[in-house]
Formats: sequence, structure tokens, C-alpha cells
Amino acid sequence: MKVLLKLGLFAGLLIGASYGYLVWKNNRDVLPPEQEEVAVALEKTIQWLQENRDDLLKKRTAPSLWRFVQQSGEITGDVRLQELFGAYEKRYLANHSAVWRPLFYPGAWVPIPDEVVNGLSYYRQHFVYAMTCDHELGKRPEIAAQNSPDFCDSRPFRPACVTHQLMGIRMLQEIECGDQVEVQNTVQQLQRRIVRQLIWDPRVVDVYLQRVLMLAESGGSELIKPVWLQNLIDAQRPDGGWSGYDPLLRVGDHHITFGPRGFTLRAPDSNFHATAQAVLLLSIMTPSESAP
Repeated sequence: MKVLLKLGLFAGLLIGASYGYLVWKNNRDVLPPEQEEVAVALEKTIQWLQENRDDLLKKRTAPSLWRFVQQSGEITGDVRLQELFGAYEKRYLANHSAVWRPLFYPGAWVPIPDEVVNGLSYYRQHFVYAMTCDHELGKRPEIAAQNSPDFCDSRPFRPACVTHQLMGIRMLQEIECGDQVEVQNTVQQLQRRIVRQLIWDPRVVDVYLQRVLMLAESGGSELIKPVWLQNLIDAQRPDGGWSGYDPLLRVGDHHITFGPRGFTLRAPDSNFHATAQAVLLLSIMTPSESAP
């Protein structure tokens, strides 16, 4: 029994020390990445999107990811991003009844059937309300609750809850829906929550990227520690994309990785979900005069 207690104590100390080191490493003072380094990372990301263009357009991925591509093209003026979004637009948004059109064209109106909203996850239901400012949707308790900065307190095991909520609140800002003083106050409170998450969650995974992105997208670039941006640049894969997973140990052709919800065994492939977020983050963080 004593041996087991000693082993347990040793294991606890080891885990605590390892976590403490990762938190320190994740928050240490470093110089901001060079502008050229950020611009090069952006260029490699755009090239990945170009090289995987056909596959990306075949799949029905989350519309918000394509909104990131659209925004990136608007910010950088890069014709490759604009053409890529144009291809998506022609394939999926040409129909004027497409439910997600207002996400890409603020102020556009489309009918939103109840059965469509009911089939969506809680945060996508809020997205539909936030991009349309539909008052009837806004009365739904499960949607109205997401306007409160305390909403995610009841969802401690959903690591992306705060970032998804901030995406919706930012849509409300974009179309000036609701009391804008209150909306801006919610943005600031959610930014502070994200900063705390970044400080104490050192896993450089998809949600880490999403947190840094939402600070930048919501006007909080000054809140981003240089080490956080450097960590993300360092996580870029050789092919120019991002996997959204933090590799720990190689096992054959796979890696044991930190994932958004714990450990997993997977091939370290780049994916659109992480890469679309990266292209917008890098577009925001790259000065226009040095953007490719």
C-alpha cells in the first residue's frame, strides 16, 4: 500500500510539474514574430488552400469556414483567396434561398424554416439568429441565453463554447442588432475569458488557434501574447496547412496527440477546419504592405 501511495504521489508530482512547465512555456516572454515570418506563413497557407481547392469544394463544410476565406480575401486583396471563395459562392450560395447567405452578405434576407433551425447545434442556432436579427428566433430561450457573457459557465466541458459564442456576438455587431453598448461589453468580457483560457490551456490544438483568431478578429490583437502567435506559426505543417492537433509521440505513421478533448491517435494530416482559421488569423496579423 505504501508503495502504491508513493507511486501515486510521484505520478501526481510529475504531472503537476509537466503541466507547470507547459504553462510557463506557453506564457513566456518572446519577441513578436517577424513580419516577414507571418507573411511567409500566410503565403504557405494560401498555397495549401490552392492545392486542395477541388477537394475543399466537393465537401459541404461549415459555412463559417468559408466566411473566414471570404474575409481573408477582403483583408489581403489576394486574388487566389477571392477566386476560391467565388467558386464556393457559385456552387453553394447562388440559390437565393440558401439559409446561410446572410452570413456572407450582411443584411440579406432569406426564409429560415423552423425545422432547419431545430436541426442545428446550439451555437449554430445562435449564428442563424445573429446573422439575421430575426426577432422570433431571438425570443427562443436557448438562443437568447447565448447573448449573456456567462452562458458558457454551464458548459465547462465544451472547450470551444466561448469562441463560438463570440463568433455569434460579432455577427450581432456586424449588422448592428440589439443594444450595441451591451453587445460591445459582452465582446470585451468574452475576450477576457479567452485570454484566461489561453493562459491556462497550453495545448496548441484547434481550439487554441480558434481562441487566438477570435481575439484578433474581435479587435483584441493587443491581447495576444507574442508567444501564442509564434506557437501557431511553429505548428504549421510542412505542406502549409494545420492539423489542429498537438503531436506528442510518434507511433508508426501516426502520432499520439493532444486533441480538443484529450489524447488521440491519428495521422498528422492538415485539414480545412484548422487551416481556414489560420488563413484569417494570419491575414489579420500580416500588415497589408507585406501581404503576398
